[in-house]
Amino acid sequence: MGFAERFRIVSEHEKTEAVARLVKASTGDFDFYLFAVFGIGMASLGLILDSPEVVIGGMLIAPVLYPLLSLSLSLTLWDLALMYRSLRTLAISFVVSIVIAYLVSLCITPFGLELGSQILARAHPSALYFVVAFISGFAATFALVHANLNEMLPGVAISVALVPPLAAVGIGLALLNGEVAGSAFLLFVINVAGIAFASLIAFSLMSLHGTRRIAESAIRQEERRLEKEQSKLEKIQHDI
Repeated sequence: MGFAERFRIVSEHEKTEAVARLVKASTGDFDFYLFAVFGIGMASLGLILDSPEVVIGGMLIAPVLYPLLSLSLSLTLWDLALMYRSLRTLAISFVVSIVIAYLVSLCITPFGLELGSQILARAHPSALYFVVAFISGFAATFALVHANLNEMLPGVAISVALVPPLAAVGIGLALLNGEVAGSAFLLFVINVAGIAFASLIAFSLMSLHGTRRIAESAIRQEERRLEKEQSKLEKIQHDI
């Protein structure tokens, strides 16, 4: 059995579960953005404190990996609805992340904010980061689809490194340091490109082309869930 054939050893049940789980995890609802805020806030403090342990904690909390994988899936399926949904969630989460990092940095600045090694490490992008992002994206996609490997996703999320560059962008802007902000943003773009490209290849190798109906069904289910939550909120507001 060849290398490519081994990737096709994925049951239809695993494909269905993976697509439904990915659509749910990448839904831009209150919980998603709440944990994005928590994650970027924690990662920002980790960079400012020059503490890799705190940075890693923020990377584990923030769920920004899932909409990026969802975008790759939408390209594999050429599903425009899923593509728009993923892009929208990504764009909002990225903007929110930079704003939160900026605000956190502004609050710390009066007490003295220095460029530690954790911040400076994100200000020196190189092509090697693309290789790291590619490997991480491939591993994340593979683990997502194979149910028995799902427990490895948190570890992969650490290596993906989407959150720290965004936090460094916000910190650079707060310090009026265009070099740090620009370099960190370039690193972020490199990581996004590597992850998306690898994920697109992995989804194709695992033959997820035929799961478009599953994705559409999962999106409708999530939309109904959001509508129900909105109705409950409106009822609570009315009762108040």
